[in-house]
Amino acid sequence: MIAAYLRNNDYEEGTAAKHFFFSAIVMLNIGVLMALGTSLRLAWPDILPNDIAWLHFGRIRPVHVHFVIFGWISMAFAGAMCYMTPALCKSRLWSERLGVWNCWAWNLGMVAIFFTLINGLTTGREYQDLIWPLDIYVITFIFLPLAVNIWMTLLTRKAEGMYVTLWFFGAACLFILLSYFIGAIPDFFPVTGLAEAYMTWWHAHNILGLWITPVSAAIAYYIIPKVSGNTLYSHKIGHLHFWSIVAFYSTPGAHHLMGAPIPEWLKSFASVSGVLIMIPALAFVVNMLMTMKDKWWMFTKSIPLQWALTGVLFAIPLNIQGAFQQTRALNWYIHGSHWIVAHAHLALLGFSSFIEIGAIYYGLPKLLKRELYSEKLARIHFWMMSIGFLGFWAVLTAAGLVQGAAKVYEIPYIQSVVATHPYMVGRVIFGAMIIFAQPIFLYNMYMTAKYGKKIVPATPQRPLPAGAA
Repeated sequence: MIAAYLRNNDYEEGTAAKHFFFSAIVMLNIGVLMALGTSLRLAWPDILPNDIAWLHFGRIRPVHVHFVIFGWISMAFAGAMCYMTPALCKSRLWSERLGVWNCWAWNLGMVAIFFTLINGLTTGREYQDLIWPLDIYVITFIFLPLAVNIWMTLLTRKAEGMYVTLWFFGAACLFILLSYFIGAIPDFFPVTGLAEAYMTWWHAHNILGLWITPVSAAIAYYIIPKVSGNTLYSHKIGHLHFWSIVAFYSTPGAHHLMGAPIPEWLKSFASVSGVLIMIPALAFVVNMLMTMKDKWWMFTKSIPLQWALTGVLFAIPLNIQGAFQQTRALNWYIHGSHWIVAHAHLALLGFSSFIEIGAIYYGLPKLLKRELYSEKLARIHFWMMSIGFLGFWAVLTAAGLVQGAAKVYEIPYIQSVVATHPYMVGRVIFGAMIIFAQPIFLYNMYMTAKYGKKIVPATPQRPLPAGAA
């Protein structure tokens, strides 16, 4: 009965995807606004009133993290899944009704996340800060309905085979449910101490490795061949990418705890498997760049392709960093420094967000059946994001190296804080470029929906009558 109700679609095809895409853009704007507060606090600790608890760094940062990961990135993923999965399956989304309901439940959950975290109601675990009622809500009303909708669309598909993108979408929905459930276990069972720490970092790493990385790659697998007009360079390399992510990306986590008294074999295992993530990384990058053969001229012409390919290019330094900073020697040097913050933003903002923005610039106008309102605004958005992010990443990486050198030469910690102050100012300046680019994005998409030129479907011309001139 429930399935019949959900399948009785009263919604136009693509409605769920439109809801998710617009919601994601709003979440992005809220998330980066919170980031402005954290950046200002790091550069000038007393710039915001200290007697207002909501403006404390420890309140703002968890909100920023959750609105970026579970608001912006994950809702953009949901929009891409609801748009691309039916297209590749040659069918409708299993339930547009479930998709729309899921989107509104997601938005309601983000409101609850905001008010709990900003009021200091938190577990204190990275990427798992939510108190137990919200953990249950996230699993039950956010990720599970999305997974059911995508899995059922795959099961009822009309296409015979499954494109690489669908492999990643289907598996990532399972991975996020498993990772989030295991990460939330300390909320319900007495798991404390090192065991809790390891479970926390296993979950935190898998949010990136088994959710953000594969879904971002899946979107690129769709966008780049679709826009360029080339077929995917190699489905076999795509399958290598898929299975090597499953094999190697799920094992690290202990590299976050190299200085902790956890078993030495676990640290070594994490380091080796961490370096082996170069296999899926190289497979992905090579596959995407080779797919663009003879079509690189389109990089400056197509807005969605420009965003998606830039994200792919960011994957190169991201995975080189990610692999080697998990080795003991390099990990010791940069652990706990701004280098790690730079690396995390390279993953979430550089690699993932650029690909997702490309997906929205590609998919949302098509869903709205309108042309993009302003290509000029889209170009401004791209260059503000690109310049801002590159500067942001560079100053934080340099600050991390300064902190590492201070550790080697046993310089008092407070002196390293003073030494990195100019870099924190640079973080504010370049971060501001990223932050103020997002209202442009939101405005452009809103105006596209409201005033974009309607796309008239091409109709086949009737043949002229015999003998007509």
